[in-house]
Amino acid sequence: MKFYPMNRKLILMTAAACLLAGACAKNQASTTGQDAQKYLQLWMEKYHPGIAPTEDGLYLLAETPGTGLEWTSEAPYVLVRSTIRTLGGTVSATTDEELSKQLGTYVKGNYYGPKYQLLGENYSYAGLDALVSGMRIGGTRKAVIPSWMLTSSRYNTQKEYLDACTSSTHLIYEITLESFTPDPEETAKTQLSTFIHNNFSDADNVSYVQDQEPDGTFWFSSDVSSFKEEDALQTGATIKINYTGRLLDGTVFDTTLEKVAKDAGIYNASRTYEPQSVSLANTYSDITMGGSSSLINGFKGALYLMHWKGQKANALFTSSHGYSSSGSGSTIPGYASLWFELEIVE
Repeated sequence: MKFYPMNRKLILMTAAACLLAGACAKNQASTTGQDAQKYLQLWMEKYHPGIAPTEDGLYLLAETPGTGLEWTSEAPYVLVRSTIRTLGGTVSATTDEELSKQLGTYVKGNYYGPKYQLLGENYSYAGLDALVSGMRIGGTRKAVIPSWMLTSSRYNTQKEYLDACTSSTHLIYEITLESFTPDPEETAKTQLSTFIHNNFSDADNVSYVQDQEPDGTFWFSSDVSSFKEEDALQTGATIKINYTGRLLDGTVFDTTLEKVAKDAGIYNASRTYEPQSVSLANTYSDITMGGSSSLINGFKGALYLMHWKGQKANALFTSSHGYSSSGSGSTIPGYASLWFELEIVE
């Protein structure tokens, strides 16, 4: 086999091309941030002249100071109402019910209200952290968050943010700080206890239950005076139940009762509203409804505590027994406590 030496000129040209490609790639990453910065400066000069960027690079358009406690990083969970817009004014997300109605995007049964946001690296945009910093409860801020601050990464300088920038999309955030907490679940326990105190009487016989430990995350009530020996259920029995699920503000998110669904504005003509078949078991985790065991633990726990035909009950529990931090779709927000009314009908 015969080898042919490579042309020296070709080698040099190839090496130069590789170096140039690397330099171009590096410059391209920087150019995105620099171009985005120039565009935003021009946009601000045209539509909001006289407003200079903050040290974090945000442009604060409006602020109504709050009168409550000032947010601290020791309580990284913030409960906020928010509306997000593009620079062109298009609303991409909002928790504002009235605004949704004006835009024609309102859906009855969807949750409109404050939501928890965990701040910090890897959890939220750097720009959102900067926007919340210094706010007090009850306060509102509206600001342009530059594209290079719409990242969950954290850098030490603005140049580093610009160098890492890969998007030219800037957003306008308007937020109202409702509260903050180091632990939403602990806060929910207190709120649930207060809700029960304000909405149930001693006659309702509400008590906390959760693996026999009174930790305040699961509450159950039932009228034991309606019990009859002949109505007692056997372990493993199959029963039929009606139920209605609500948020603590009274919003109905699910029900087997057609009238309740219509009154709540969540009626779905393609759904059949009727009692659901439930198979009881020795342990609450083995309880099924409609043949499915994919039920939240709080709902299973409530069924496990029901023992006779005709029994009515209320079960209230925090998100640790419900949908946790993720919530469920557009109807149940993260960390939401839930309230179920249940009845064994046959």
